[in-house]
Amino acid sequence: MDLELRHLRTLCLLADTGSVTRAAAALSTSQPALTTQLQRIEREVGGPLFHRGRSGVSPTELGEFVLVRARSVLLSMDDLLNDITARRSSPTTLRIGGVGPLALELSSRLPEVFPDVPVHVRTEYSPKLVTDLVRAGRLDMGTTVDYVDRDLPTDGPLSWAMLAVEPLHVALWEDHPQADRPLVRLADLADSPWALTPPDGSGWPECFYLACQRAGFTPQVPFRLYDRSEIHDLIAAHRAVAPCQSDFDTSGGVVIRPLAGSPIQLRHLLVWRRDSPVHQASDRVARAARELLDRSPRAVAPVRRRATGREPAGDPLGD
Repeated sequence: MDLELRHLRTLCLLADTGSVTRAAAALSTSQPALTTQLQRIEREVGGPLFHRGRSGVSPTELGEFVLVRARSVLLSMDDLLNDITARRSSPTTLRIGGVGPLALELSSRLPEVFPDVPVHVRTEYSPKLVTDLVRAGRLDMGTTVDYVDRDLPTDGPLSWAMLAVEPLHVALWEDHPQADRPLVRLADLADSPWALTPPDGSGWPECFYLACQRAGFTPQVPFRLYDRSEIHDLIAAHRAVAPCQSDFDTSGGVVIRPLAGSPIQLRHLLVWRRDSPVHQASDRVARAARELLDRSPRAVAPVRRRATGREPAGDPLGD
């Protein structure tokens, strides 16, 4: 037996009603049939999901574990179906997603390109998730990132435009042995402990390990943290250094230094489907995104060039 969405809905209904009898009535089935189905589900998951008593049913510890995840799956599926329904009933809504603030900033410029079209925005941690949502048609376009040395896929439905290339820096505590240097060689940090953010699905932290390998060492990484404020506190406490963007928090004795030779470069991208209405206006959207990056606090514009030193092409990538 494979668990299906209807099984998850049955479990949630049992938990919500607290009664096999009431749940069976709501499902227009008999109590014995529902009990048999529950027993099959319990055999599938490997244990009882509900305590049975005169007052009804209540989740076991395993039941609570399964119910939390079942509700998450059902919410995600409902979100997907609502997106599809909204798309069918209102095809002129423009849906943009992204990592970081660029998607939200770009949404304010989209009425210049798509007058009178409502804009919906969502942000995510994972660049890969943004790309996957565009590929699946759940977003019309996305602002995402990856890393220089990675090839963009060109054999699918997606088109890309490169917006900027931004070298990553390093965050150090202010009296770190390398903190007084205007440029820090990655190799000179070989003995330092590092704090890294989790994998983002688009080449991080693989590009960091590759850069360290090219610099001749394997980094010590005792800290893997999602929360950048926690990484900041580790650096301030002299417990780690970290790769970062140039707008990283420098309070509390933390300093930011460029890495010599820019061994790790973040690539800002715009992605959309070639069969979407966005395709015909992609040049204008990309131009607006570049203008926003030009004015960003990180001053991405001065480094907006390929690894060869050339400016990114104005035409989309991957067509």
